[in-house]
This record gives sequence, C-alpha cells and structure tokens, in this order.
Amino acid sequence: MRPMTSLARLLIPISILVGAACGKDGTGTDRTPEPPVAPSFVELASDPGDFVGRGQSYRYTKSDAVLAVQATGGKITVRVEGDQQWDGEFILPSKHNKVVPGTFTGLSRSPFHDPAAGGLSWSGEGRGCNKLSASLTVERATYEADQLTALELRFEQHCEGSTAALRGRIQWSAADPTVPPGPVNPPPSTLWRAAPGLVPATGNYAYLQSDVGDFIAGGRSYTYSGLALSVTASGGLLTVGVTANESWRGDFQAMNSLTELKPGYYGDLRRYPFHNRLKGGMSWGGEGRGCNTLTGWFVVDQVTYAGGNLTEIALRFEQHCEGGGPALRGQIRWSAADVPPLPLPVNPPPSTLWRADAAAVPASGSYVYLKSDAGDYVGGGRTHLYQTGAFSVSGSDGLMTVTVAADENWRGEFKAMNHLTELKPGYYGDLRRYPFHNPLAGGLAWSGQGRGCNTLSGWFVVDRVVYTAGKITEIELRFEQHCEGGGPALRGQIRWSAADVATPPEPVNPPPSTLWRADASAVPASGSYVYLKSDAGDFIGGGKTYLYQTGAFSVSSNAGLLTVNVAADENWRGEFKAMNNLTELKPGYYGDLRRYPFHNPLKG
Repeated sequence: MRPMTSLARLLIPISILVGAACGKDGTGTDRTPEPPVAPSFVELASDPGDFVGRGQSYRYTKSDAVLAVQATGGKITVRVEGDQQWDGEFILPSKHNKVVPGTFTGLSRSPFHDPAAGGLSWSGEGRGCNKLSASLTVERATYEADQLTALELRFEQHCEGSTAALRGRIQWSAADPTVPPGPVNPPPSTLWRAAPGLVPATGNYAYLQSDVGDFIAGGRSYTYSGLALSVTASGGLLTVGVTANESWRGDFQAMNSLTELKPGYYGDLRRYPFHNRLKGGMSWGGEGRGCNTLTGWFVVDQVTYAGGNLTEIALRFEQHCEGGGPALRGQIRWSAADVPPLPLPVNPPPSTLWRADAAAVPASGSYVYLKSDAGDYVGGGRTHLYQTGAFSVSGSDGLMTVTVAADENWRGEFKAMNHLTELKPGYYGDLRRYPFHNPLAGGLAWSGQGRGCNTLSGWFVVDRVVYTAGKITEIELRFEQHCEGGGPALRGQIRWSAADVATPPEPVNPPPSTLWRADASAVPASGSYVYLKSDAGDFIGGGKTYLYQTGAFSVSSNAGLLTVNVAADENWRGEFKAMNNLTELKPGYYGDLRRYPFHNPLKG
C-alpha cells in the first residue's frame, strides 16, 4: 500500500521538464523533443464500509505490479497483479465504438448493464459487488493505428446501494519504460544470519530456527546435512527438499524478470505461488503444516550456475505466517560437489546389539521369537515363539513383511534405505515407524493384537539374507523397537527359509479317550439331535440342559466349516472350523481352539 498522489502534483514537474528541454539540435535547427512518458499507475481509495476495497488505499506502478490495459471498441479491461489482484471493466455507452474522453454517469454492473448507458465493475481479492452504481470519467485516450497506447481515467463505484465508495485513478502508457528492480545487492546488514557455531563449517546443510509461537516448526531448531538435503532449480525458482525424520519443502522464486537467481535481498514477499510476480515469492512448510498467507524475505548470499544448471547456492530466509510476529528462519548451503555417497547398512553390525539366547530358539528350522519388556505396549511383557507354518514372509523393493497367524496375530515390516531394492546384510539404525520413516535410513514396525506404536524408534540387523530371482528365499533378522519414545522394548528374532515346509496339521485320530461324551441315557438311541449340557456358572448355557431333535435345528457346511442353527424354544448357533489346510471336516480331535472367526487357522 502506497500514499495517494494527486494528478496536479504529477503534471507540474512534467511541464517544467518539457519547458527546460526545448532547444536546438546539432545542426542549429529548433526542435521540440518528445515529452517524457508519464509513469503508469493505478490508485484506489476505499471508504470505510466499502466491501470491495475494505476501507484501504492502494497504489501500484509498473515497478511493483503488472498493469495490463486493453481496449476493444468502447470497452476497457484492466488487470492489476501486485501484492493484491484486481480486475476492472469499463464499458462506454454503445454509441461509442472506441474509448473517448468524457464523463459517463448512471452506470450499472458489467456485464449486466444497459448497453445504451454503459457499465462498470471493479473487483478483486475474492470480493465484488452483486449490484452497483458507478460513474466514469475518461480524461485522455490516445490511439495509434487503432491500438490504445495511453489512457487516463477516474471512476467511482458503490456496492448494493451503499454510500461508501471505491474510487480509482488509472494512468497508463504502453511506452512507459519502467521495469521492476532486481534484488538489493549488497543486502541490508541487519538481516538475520545463523550464528557460526550453529551450522556445519563445511558441507551441505539446511538449518531451521523457529520462534516460540511459529506454527510451522513449533519453536524448535533443526539441522540437516548430507543426503537429507536436495536442491533443484528451474528458471528463477529454487526448490529445497529435506527428507529425514522430518520432511520439509521450501520454494524461493525470483522476480519474473529474472531467469536465474541473482545474489541479493528479495524483500516484501508473499506466499509462493500466490505472490507478486514482480517481487518474487517464498514458502517453507512441512510435517503437515504450512502458512495460508505469509510475509517474508530471502537473501541469496552466493550462487553459481554452470551451463544453465545450479551448482552452488548459499541462502537464508525469514517467514511469518498469517501476519504474525513469531518467525521461522532458515539458512541453506548446497554444492553439487559436496553431495555425499548413498548410505548403506553398517556391516559388520555393532557387537553390543541384542540377540536371542541360543536356548530360547530352535536350533534348526524357521521361527519368529518375540521378547517383550514389562511396560512394552505392543508385546505386553510376554514372550512368544512361532515355528514353520505359523508365519509367512514376503518381500519386494527392499521391504520384508512378516505375518504371524497363530493364537496371536502379528505383522512386521522391515524397510531398507529407499535406494536399495533388496535388503543387504548389516545394521539399520536410528529408524522410525514404517511407512512414516526417513527413506534414507529405512524403517520398521511390529504390531498386532490390535496394538501398535503411534511413533517408534528402533533398529534391525540382517545377519544373513538370500535372494533368488529377486525374491527372498532365506533370511535371519533381529530387531528392537520402542513405542512413543519409551524405555520398554519389544525385541524379536526371525529365521526363515522357503525350503522349510510344515507338515499340514490334522485332527488327532483316534481322539483322547478322556474327553467328555454325553451319557447314552441322555440322548436318543437313533435320529438326529443336538444335546447341550451347561455347568453351573456357565454364561452361555446358564447351567441348564437342552435336547433338540429333527426339525428343531439345521446343519450346513462349507470349506471345512460346519454351522449348526437351532430354532426352537431357544435359539442357538454353533460354528466348527477345521484347520485352514482342510476343505472338509475330518474325524478326530481338534484341540486348543479359540473363538471363531478369531481363531488360529492352523488349529481350527
């Protein structure tokens, strides 16, 4: 927003300049030089209560805004793209086939106006009149070869019958040579710069320093280096990506007059990509947070291009969300020559890492062993051992998934660095929860029984792995995870080979002779029946005995599942499921069962 300037103040110095410039040319002949081109501008003054201008005043020139003016017949369109965006439409009465000087009153909103009277509309920033009354004065309109080359006008607009007005002045010349300024170099010395001890002395880095109350970084400081930092440049736009335990993205856009970033101070910026194109723009966000609107600046302290490609940059910035005081500040240094090699797991792994006691796991064959500390949320402080047939292993693109389907159900995921397409032997440390992990480090997650970590820290070690035709065929792995930054751990050890094939389980036949059987006197000697005998204290049967015969119940079966429905004075339903490898029920004893359908599929 700039102070208003009267037309009289603009014209007086112009006339003085014209008078002083009269003289003779090099041959001694009198000449009248071309008068200097009056600078283009758009001025707006809004009364308190005016909906469109919100009671504010604005001034734009070609140094700080794009001013686009076009005339077609008796219609003028104006577009202002600065810190704010405005659109104007001025339509003379239909009897005029071009723009002519004059005052036109009784105008209504374009394009819903009376063509004989003319129309007008000024809107922007998402605001406009539904109905309006307006007047327009064209003070000057100059054409060359039927093209409008210069224009001066004034207008006044009232929304919805209000007395509050929006008034405007436009002076425009196609010959106005004004160009927007570039970055200020050298930049102001008072601008923020990270203290030397807070940033690495060498190498690539991104440093963030957040004030208390800053929405984006929450009052914290972060330092990232090496491969956590990526930089791309296209035209005058620099994009900085941070991929680590947190993820960030920064965009820094130069003025639209620049095809490359230049050293200097880029100030009075708004949020990219909704910025003033003549000033540039910026934005820093991440972790699900960003500014709706912002003010800020950035400084390019040093920049190098080679063959049109960015090779080095040093940049610092400051941004404030939603007009607030708390700031997020950052400093970035990047050189293509300092990009480190891609990380790999540490091999051999540290010797101090946990390993299951040899006595706790089978000497041979595939297994999953879990050992949970007291206080660990996921494992509940218990120990579990599962062997061949109770779990499965699959893997692709550097990810291994372990699925346990037994009396308990578990799922484990172990992800290598994102540039590895296969797990490699070694130690993967400082991990976070998959899939919300640092892709340069890898990730892990072990969950089940309805329990899992919201956040976790941990590690895993691949002691041995074999791939055949791109698929895991053998692996030995151990891991440790801590939920929510807590101390209690869940640890696990896995050994698996595709060659280990479990013998499909079968019911025990003949069944143990000690199992309950109804007294012969309690059930019919022939015919179909359902007999129920409930102990005192049994919740389901209530301590009663029931007998149902043909017609009182039905039986159905499908893929190893038998369903019994009793519809009599009482209603009952029973479901009996064989092991998942059986498609039909077989004679024998099915023991150690859990509630269907939440049972161990290997048992029934």
